[in-house]
Amino acid sequence: MPDKREMRRKDKLVTDRAWMEEVLREGRVAHIGMASPDGGPYVLPIGYGYEDGVIYLHGAKNGLKNDLAAANPRVSFNVAVGIELTRGREGENFSSRYRSVTGFGVIEEITDPAEMNRALAILMRQYRGPHTDISEEKSKTLWVARIVIREMTGKVSGYPNPGAGSDKS
Repeated sequence: MPDKREMRRKDKLVTDRAWMEEVLREGRVAHIGMASPDGGPYVLPIGYGYEDGVIYLHGAKNGLKNDLAAANPRVSFNVAVGIELTRGREGENFSSRYRSVTGFGVIEEITDPAEMNRALAILMRQYRGPHTDISEEKSKTLWVARIVIREMTGKVSGYPNPGAGSDKS
């Protein structure tokens, strides 16, 4: 994982794991940071599902994200919810409200059809949609993966902070 840096604005830092998991369950899009073989950055906005310290993803069987994940499974991620632009009294000072979680983990492709169905069910639960198991034939056309979270930190602006510095993850 990258060098750990201190968050400059300690008043925005959230380390309460339950709060971070609530944000991850509420979110709809994760931005996944990956590196190309030459070290170049690649950020992918993608729908996801979250459960028990794992982010589940899916997409087409072939694509850049698959190639990058296979070459370097270390990733970063960010999920933000409750995003609002706020304007100051003077009308020229802008800020934003949000709750977010940023972290690091390792991405692993899921190839077993039963595990793929479990991951897809978690994804559908995130979106409150119905889930029907996919066939083994259909599983051959999908890329399903999980990010096992190694560390994460929360950040809050414009919302109540549940207590900076508690329950370090």
